[in-house]
Amino acid sequence: MYTKAMILDYLQKLNIPTQTIEHEPLFTCDQAPEVTASIPAEQCKNLFLKDSKKRLWLVVACADTQINLKELRKTLQAPELRFAQAELLQQHLGVLPGSVTPFGIINDAQHQVNVIVDQHLFTHKALGFHPLQNDATTVINPDDLMKFFASLGVSAQIIDFRSNHIP
Repeated sequence: MYTKAMILDYLQKLNIPTQTIEHEPLFTCDQAPEVTASIPAEQCKNLFLKDSKKRLWLVVACADTQINLKELRKTLQAPELRFAQAELLQQHLGVLPGSVTPFGIINDAQHQVNVIVDQHLFTHKALGFHPLQNDATTVINPDDLMKFFASLGVSAQIIDFRSNHIP
């Protein structure tokens, strides 16, 4: 499993510019604004989900994006879409609850996690995500996030959560 240092090194090897800011551990989006207010990036939320077909999903969205799981179930044709257990999170993304991040997809060597990206992320110049631990935020450009996914052979699906459809 990759560590914080390893993921930052991997991004550097891809020539993806990042900035990582250390801070106190954050476990929820509600805790973040006070700590991350000085970080020059749109703060994001990441949901690790599973459905009744045992498919896994990582949803990457702006922190203020409303995600209606009932509607998302229909859009993704993912019956009984719900939050996955901590054991699955650790097994597939290599992180603990409170540290869910798109960077965790590097630990999904079997490509079992489907990545869903909020279209609204692309309206921002910089995004903030935990670098596999919730005691720091790594700032990255949205296009570079997609470059990161592509480097792993991951095809992220983009959804407009404001209308809950695939553009």
